[in-house]
Amino acid sequence: MLKVFYLKLTSKVILISGILALLSCEDISHGPVKVGTILWPGYEPLHLAREYGLYEGHNIDLVELASASDVIRAMANGSLHMATLTLDETIGLLASGLDLSVIGILDVSKGADMVISHQPMTSLENIEGKKIGVETGGVGGIMLAGFLEHAGVALEDVHIVPLNIQMHRDAFKLQAVDIVVTHEPTAGALLREGGHRIFDSSNIPDRIMDVLVVRTDWAVGHREQIQKIISGYFSARKSMHNNKLDAYRKMAQRSGIKYEDLVLGFEGLHLPNLGENRIWLTQCEKYLGQRIILLSALMMKQGLIDSLPAKNLVCDASWLEGVQG
Repeated sequence: MLKVFYLKLTSKVILISGILALLSCEDISHGPVKVGTILWPGYEPLHLAREYGLYEGHNIDLVELASASDVIRAMANGSLHMATLTLDETIGLLASGLDLSVIGILDVSKGADMVISHQPMTSLENIEGKKIGVETGGVGGIMLAGFLEHAGVALEDVHIVPLNIQMHRDAFKLQAVDIVVTHEPTAGALLREGGHRIFDSSNIPDRIMDVLVVRTDWAVGHREQIQKIISGYFSARKSMHNNKLDAYRKMAQRSGIKYEDLVLGFEGLHLPNLGENRIWLTQCEKYLGQRIILLSALMMKQGLIDSLPAKNLVCDASWLEGVQG
């Protein structure tokens, strides 16, 4: 069972964390809109919009945290209003009872999430007995499950080493692990340093995607700011197309990701345009809702969640109204 390796959030945890947040933190209903992210190429257009000054005067705060697990915890305890999450991370929060709406499809991973080993492997059966480093609280659980399924190897036949993303590179270089389940930009660095890609998200099509979510109850009174975030994101996306050199240089400088690595990172992603977003979110039952149903069932089977989300149709396309792209 993968559940011992995956961050699990229960309604009790959310309730207790929410109470603690109310007692010890400032009320986030007053102050800037807090949007949680991690370092990931697919999230950079949000930061690019800030670099271009598109959020000025709207009290919007992009909060970049160290790991996906940190973002999940911050959403659960009420420290964030919005977040960039993978779909499985979103499902985990929904299953725990958090009321979220998906208001944007940011990217679909088509190779940017990878499994990297020290040695090339002629057969994936050779992973038996290997130490595999993985961020247990983020999308790593889905990648690990897909990798083991693809290899035909059971979880109990490998040794799992829980590692936050910021530990992946050092653990791999020091050979504390034989294999690491990671993603860009760390993946690119490991490949340059001699690592070998033995599996990636293109092997599990459409299973890993990133979305922009908002707390449903909070969103009602903050329409102008939320729409400004979304319109800024798509304006930045337009700049990436019309003025690629300037946009990519700004993103590289902000993130610390090398320009070349950033280009490679985006090559492993599909970024749905505004039209695709409108289709996916307005026809939720046919598109995103169906993905949520299928992925939730898979996560339940693998022990990544204890119960299915109460709602699958959590799309809200109304925030895209008036957005140009």
